[in-house]
Order: sequence, then C-alpha cells, then structure tokens
Amino acid sequence: MELGLAFLIGGIVGIVIDRAADRLPAAYHVYNAPLPYRRWLIALTSAVAFAFLGTRFGASIQLLLAAIYTAVFLLVLVIDYERRVILNVVILPAIIFAALVSPLAQIGWRRSLLGGAVAFVVVFGIYIFAEIFSRWRGLKIQGGAFGQGDVKLATFMGIVTGFPAVFPAILYTILLGGVAAILFLAYQLVAHRRLALTAAIPYGPFFCIAGWALMVFGM
Repeated sequence: MELGLAFLIGGIVGIVIDRAADRLPAAYHVYNAPLPYRRWLIALTSAVAFAFLGTRFGASIQLLLAAIYTAVFLLVLVIDYERRVILNVVILPAIIFAALVSPLAQIGWRRSLLGGAVAFVVVFGIYIFAEIFSRWRGLKIQGGAFGQGDVKLATFMGIVTGFPAVFPAILYTILLGGVAAILFLAYQLVAHRRLALTAAIPYGPFFCIAGWALMVFGM
C-alpha cells in the first residue's frame, strides 16, 4: 500500500478512536479527564502505525487484519489508561472476531487459538493469585489487584500473536508493568514523600504495547 494513503487512513481511524474513547465509557457511566492533546496524539500514533503496517505487510489480508487489531489495541490502551477499565463492548467482539478470522491469519488458526488459550490460562492464573494474595495481605487496591478485563485482553492478545509468541508477549507485558510501577512509586516518593502501595496501575496499555509489537515483529 502507498505510504501516504496508509498514513491518511490511519489518521482518520485515529479520529474515530478518539471519539469512541469518549463515547463508549460515557455510555457505561465511566468518567475521567482525557489526556491533554489526546486527539492529535491518537491521530498521529494511528497514522504512523498504519503507515508502518503498510510497509510491513503490503496490500494483503494480513495488512487488513493488522490494521483492525491495531485500532483495537489503541482504543483499549487509551480507555484503560484514562478510565482504568477495559470495556466488554470492545474486547469481547474483538476476541470473537479474531477467533473467527484466525484461519486467515498468517500464523494459522491452530497457533492463533492456542495462543489465546495459553494467554487466558496464564493470565487468569495470575489474576486468581493476585486476588488471593491481596485478600491474604488485606490490601484494598482500587479496582482489584488484577482485573478481569486484563484476562480478556490477554486472550485477545494471545489470539493475535499466536503460539509461541504469546509467551514473550506476556513476559514483556509484565516487565513493562513492573518498570511502570517502579517509576510510579519513585514519583510518589519524590513528589509526595510517601509510597502509594495500594494504588491501581492499569496493565491494559502494556498488554496492548507488547501485543502489537509481537503481532508485527513476531519475535
């Protein structure tokens, strides 16, 4: 696909994502202040991502699938970062769609569905462990130690990345989340002279970043 056309389409998709990031959470009575300059950031990010996908996959069914998955990742990332929620209205249709079109994926339906199953089992296990640990320690973390939405997002990520790429995708997610948590605690210590150990840190954006990278590069 021509680079300029892919860039333009990506920018338009970014504008649609920005509108969806406002309207979808509001429909579920989830409110929070949007990021400053969010519209332009999303449009530019989407445009650059689509342009890169165009050079990576060319005019093919893989490009179409990667573009759709990129839009889903970006929408989930923005909403979860701003609102601390992964909406079922977004992620459940995304899981169903990815599963249904998995025979068209370059990695094939077996590796796609196996990747989704592995991601579900691993991240659901982490979710259960985190719930048990937080109750055992008496930690009252807003939104829970680990969200059910993260399990659903991980399942989508696993279908998109496939097996065995799902393993580094989960590992990179955990590493990125760990680095973000350390930086957040350091900021709290410097700025407020305290450690907010029970603060909720959204993992959705890290699933999205790691999933997108593994989808594109297949490392």
